[in-house]
Amino acid sequence: MSGVVRDRPGPLRWLWYAIGGRLPDRFRHWVLWDLSCQTWVFRHLARSLVLLAPWWLLMFVPGPLSLRLSMVALAYITGLYFAMSFMEHASERRLVKHGYPAGLNRRIREEAEPHDRAEVVAMYAAFHDERYDP
Repeated sequence: MSGVVRDRPGPLRWLWYAIGGRLPDRFRHWVLWDLSCQTWVFRHLARSLVLLAPWWLLMFVPGPLSLRLSMVALAYITGLYFAMSFMEHASERRLVKHGYPAGLNRRIREEAEPHDRAEVVAMYAAFHDERYDP
C-alpha cells in the first residue's frame, strides 16, 4: 500500500471525508485505495458510525435511562441497516466525487486478488491521473 498512497488524510480531513466531503486532489490515490481495499466494508462502517455519533445527544433528553438507550439503539440499528443497504452506491458516489469513473472500485475488487490490490490500485490511479481534469 505504501507505493499507492502518497498522502493519507489527517484526523480532521478524514472526519470531513467521513461526513461526505471531498478531499484535496493529493488524497485521490488514498480514496481509491480506501474504496477498493480488502477492508473497504469495515472502512465504510467506520465512516457510518461517525455519522451516527450525534445520536448520543439523545442521552441528554429528560426521561428514563432505558428509553434514552433504546432511542440511541434504534437510531444505530436503523442507521447501520441503511448504511449497509446503500454501501456500494455510497462508495461509488465518493469515488466519482474524487474524479474517478463510477464502478472502478468494484472492478478493482473483482479483478484483483487481495494481495495484489495495491498494485492494481496504483495502476488505475496512474491511468486516471493522466486523464483527470479537476
